[in-house]
Amino acid sequence: MRSSILAVLLWALVVALPAEAYLDPNASSVLLQLVLGGLAGVAIAMKMFWGHIRAFFSRRPSRPPTTESGGK
Repeated sequence: MRSSILAVLLWALVVALPAEAYLDPNASSVLLQLVLGGLAGVAIAMKMFWGHIRAFFSRRPSRPPTTESGGK
């Protein structure tokens, strides 16, 4: 299964024809909005979960429990 998928992908890369596509100013504006929206989403998610992220990375390793010996 994997070899057939790899063969199809390799064939698609070898036989690829030029796209002759044109990117007008509207297309670049949409791409810019997509990137800025993604960055804003990541920033808001980081702000919401920053406490959890910081707590996860700043956890200290737990100490082994100390036993009190009564002299026995």
